[in-house]
Parts: sequence; C-alpha cells; structure tokens
Amino acid sequence: MKRLICSILVLSSVSAMAKTDLEKKLDALNIPDDKVTPALSKDKLHIVNTRYSSLTNRHEVTMAGANNFVSESHLDTKQFFATYRYHINSTWSVGVKHSIYGNQLTDSGERLFKDKSLLPDSDFAFKSTELLGTYNGLYGKLRWNASQVVYFDQYVTLGYGDIDLESGPTKTYSVDVGLAFWIGKHMSSRIGVKNEFYKQTKLTGNETNYNGMGYIEFGYLFGEGNQG
Repeated sequence: MKRLICSILVLSSVSAMAKTDLEKKLDALNIPDDKVTPALSKDKLHIVNTRYSSLTNRHEVTMAGANNFVSESHLDTKQFFATYRYHINSTWSVGVKHSIYGNQLTDSGERLFKDKSLLPDSDFAFKSTELLGTYNGLYGKLRWNASQVVYFDQYVTLGYGDIDLESGPTKTYSVDVGLAFWIGKHMSSRIGVKNEFYKQTKLTGNETNYNGMGYIEFGYLFGEGNQG
C-alpha cells in the first residue's frame, strides 16, 4: 500500500513539473498587448516584364503621310515621307528621313487669287532630308480584347537637316512626339505630331516659319532583335 501511495505522489510531481514547463513555453510565445507582431520576412519581390519583341540591333523602314494644322490660312500643306531607323536598343534609335511636300491653296486662298489675282506671300517647301535621334520613354501595352495585346512606346524625336524652299535651300529643325505601336514581332505603326522650324523668305523679309504636322506612319522591322 505504501508503494502505491509513493508511486502516485511521484507521478503527480512529474505531471506538475511538466505542466509548469509547458506553461512557461506558451507564455514565452505570447506577445504583449503594447507590441506589434514582428514581420515574418523583409524580403521584397520584384517582377520585370521584358519586351515581347526586342528592338535591340534592329532595322526599321517606314512610310507616312502628314497634314499641317498650324500654317497660314491661305495655304494647305501635306507631307509624304520615308524613314529608315536603326534601333541601338529598346531606348535609343537613329535614322534618316526624306520628305516630299505638297502645297495647295485653301478656299480663302483660291478666292483671293480669283477675286484679286493675288497669291499668298509664302515660301513653299518642296522636299527635305533630316537626320533623326529618337528616345523611347514610357513602354506599355494595350489590350484590345481578351486575346489581342498591342505593345507601345511613347517617344520623342529630334531632327536636323536640309529643306528646299521656293527661295532656295536652308536648314530645318524638328521636334517630334508620339506613340509607336508594335504589332506582332515585325510590324509597326506610329501616330504623332511633328513641329518643323526653318527660315523662309517673304516680300516682307526673312522670318522663322513654324509648321505643325499630324501624321500616321506604318513600318516593318527586320530581324529578331537581341534580348537584354
């Protein structure tokens, strides 16, 4: 009987000690009310979406048509141009552009000519050739529907070259902004606004002409490009 009582006392003591040790471990896991739960991880995950079709080390040929929206009220100017571009990478490209101008009188210009036999005092442009440098800024994509996505770049182009006017050749400068759309891996399309600046000769003297043109452009990209 004494042995049974001793065994029960020993088991009770061991159980009490085990319970006390477990309670201590649980208390160590408790977070004080005035504390914030510590962050489990400070790692950051970065996801980079590369281009669907790389522009690096690729050649592009385009054709475009433009119409002026800032010009003299008596003259309407249209422009047709072909452009070659070499894409150094997805951000920078250089190229050359050759343009041909078409000029015609507006309705007010026609009335002035018919009624008073007068032509507007303007120095017509015939053709120009420019060297181009382009910077692609914002890159993104547009989803037309559930299965079609078109990628695009927002770009800025600076140009410098020669332009032939009725009064003779002179230098021209241009600033061009717009959106370039990449259709598949080889087709391209652009919409933009181009601003040309050049000196023209009038009866009243020489002055700087500002010619604003809106245009639509279509092209083809050669090669597959290099990623990275």
